[in-house]
Amino acid sequence: MEPVQKSKNRFGVIRLLFMGLVVTGVIFTLVMIGVRMVKPDPAPVTVGGQPPDFRLTTFSGEEIDTRNLRGKVVLINYWASWCSTCDDEMEMLETAWQHYQSVNPEDVIFLGVAYMDTEPAAEAFLAEYGVTYPNGLDLQGKISGIFQVTNVPETYVLDGEGRLQAVKIGPFLTVDQIYDMVDLALAE
Repeated sequence: MEPVQKSKNRFGVIRLLFMGLVVTGVIFTLVMIGVRMVKPDPAPVTVGGQPPDFRLTTFSGEEIDTRNLRGKVVLINYWASWCSTCDDEMEMLETAWQHYQSVNPEDVIFLGVAYMDTEPAAEAFLAEYGVTYPNGLDLQGKISGIFQVTNVPETYVLDGEGRLQAVKIGPFLTVDQIYDMVDLALAE
């Protein structure tokens, strides 16, 4: 009779340990949900504000840190290969990039950020439109989170001090719109 009693006791102990782990897991999950609900989302960056610096790893493997771009006007364009309005805009951005490379190569840089895209599709898209300015993926959404990007295309222009000077939600309709935004930041 004693061996049966020991078996029941072991089963009871194991059952208590298992229930303790389950309860601990549930409590941990609820605490984490509560922390997330209480933690405020970062305020959106507004014109005149200074967004945090970020690093973009380009498709060619170069790492660009915006902290090292002080003194330059930085145009940041969020796009995607699946975006139906990004194709015409991409051609205009490349035209503007080539213009600034010929007249202000030390003062202006464009950065393309592929938003919610895959590397093969994004690289094929860039090749199709002959894009030569630096581009990379935002796989974890950290870069797009800075500006709270929700759709593409979206474009942000920083002045030489790293302050946000202009925002364009939606596609550019003319290359002159790009020139106007960049030239405004250059004048700062």
